[in-house]
Amino acid sequence: MEQHIKFRQALEENQKRIYSICCYYFGPGDDARDAFQEVLIKIWLNIKNFRGDSQLKTWVTSITINVCLTFISKAKKKNNLFTNFSQLEYFDSICEHEPDSGLDEEKLNFFKEFTTGLPHADRTLVALYLEEISYKEISEITGLSEANARTRIHRIKLLIKKAWEDKYGTR
Repeated sequence: MEQHIKFRQALEENQKRIYSICCYYFGPGDDARDAFQEVLIKIWLNIKNFRGDSQLKTWVTSITINVCLTFISKAKKKNNLFTNFSQLEYFDSICEHEPDSGLDEEKLNFFKEFTTGLPHADRTLVALYLEEISYKEISEITGLSEANARTRIHRIKLLIKKAWEDKYGTR
């Protein structure tokens, strides 16, 4: 019975985060739902092994990232790696407000396009950062040192800024 309670807690506290990360990798649709379901199965099968060495959300997020990366790895083998991120509506749904100007929409589209070109490891860092996961937890999930995670995210931000300025100038 304890397994059922822990699973319910994991799901109640992390369901939105799990689905958001799956959508970040695959966009809304069947692939994200399949990954989401696979994450739930992995959590259910392994919740009895959760020792509390990390926070529950850190453990769940780590499983989510691993499942997504496994799905991507399998897709590579099938030559279906390239997801059309230009059609993602995911970012629109996670924004706290609807874009109220053409500039907001332009920035959102630019960001979607930019992140498509990032290596998977960097996209993972962006996904975790967007989910407002602490650098300490990002470190635990990715295996990077906290300083390295912070530095890499900072560099990604600088790359985004430079790419924006190269394309649009400063605004």
